[in-house]
Amino acid sequence: MSAQPRRAADTCLTVEEFLRMPEEDSFRLELVRGLVVREPAPGRRHGMLSVVLASLLHQYASARNLGDVLVDTGFVLSRTEHTVRVPDLSFISAARPVIESGPDSLLEGPPDLAVEVLSPSNRAGEMRVKVADYLAAGCALVWVVDPRRRLVTVHRARRHATSLLAADVLTGDPVLPGFQVPLSQLFGY
Repeated sequence: MSAQPRRAADTCLTVEEFLRMPEEDSFRLELVRGLVVREPAPGRRHGMLSVVLASLLHQYASARNLGDVLVDTGFVLSRTEHTVRVPDLSFISAARPVIESGPDSLLEGPPDLAVEVLSPSNRAGEMRVKVADYLAAGCALVWVVDPRRRLVTVHRARRHATSLLAADVLTGDPVLPGFQVPLSQLFGY
């Protein structure tokens, strides 16, 4: 049984209607099968971990001209299923053409890497659905980072998920070849 998203309203929207919605200061908005989902703004621990990981990814990718690391960027995962997701961090390979919905707007298709940093408001069922959406849209790699438990669950297309603990090393293969960071360093903020 799949988890139901926390909905703003029972009215289903298309991606185009979602794009015309006004921004909300204290919420992150996503569109999940036509339903608007509001998530509260993340807290300090979430923000600190996001900055550390974004910095590590950006330094690695930019030094090798591998592509772009993005923060809080919306991706249209499906226009037929009306799904827009906003990972905390993402990476798009330089080898892949980027298609935008409009100037300074959402990107069409999935990122190559999506990173979700768990917040206290996240539910396990909702996160499973989110990861499944990324993978079904063609995302090659998804990291779910749990700052409270100090672990990272790695999801790859057509593979079982792997959980990494404090003594383990997080790698970016195959999306970011050679990228690695010990979790003790990642969670040492």
